[in-house]
Amino acid sequence: MEVKDYCKAMLAEVTAWKEKLEAMKKVADTYGSAEKEKILPLIGQLEQEVTAAQARVDQLENECPSDWSPIKNELDDLFGTTGSSVDRAWRDLEAGNVGG
Repeated sequence: MEVKDYCKAMLAEVTAWKEKLEAMKKVADTYGSAEKEKILPLIGQLEQEVTAAQARVDQLENECPSDWSPIKNELDDLFGTTGSSVDRAWRDLEAGNVGG
């Protein structure tokens, strides 16, 4: 896989996460203040993880190293962890399990 193709795929995933986080914020806005206080820190943490993932993809895309396998491995791990966190938080939020 080419670096540019990989970056394009990863940026699409980051965009999907951002959309999910925005939806989570809208759901959280419907909650009372006690529930909001539980969920907003989680959303903030997830936003930081998504921002970090996007920064690494941007770095890879801009630097475009000839041997990018170490960065790809790091990103694959990061994306697996972050993706699982976002998906789990979304499921919990939809199920009404505020704050874990």
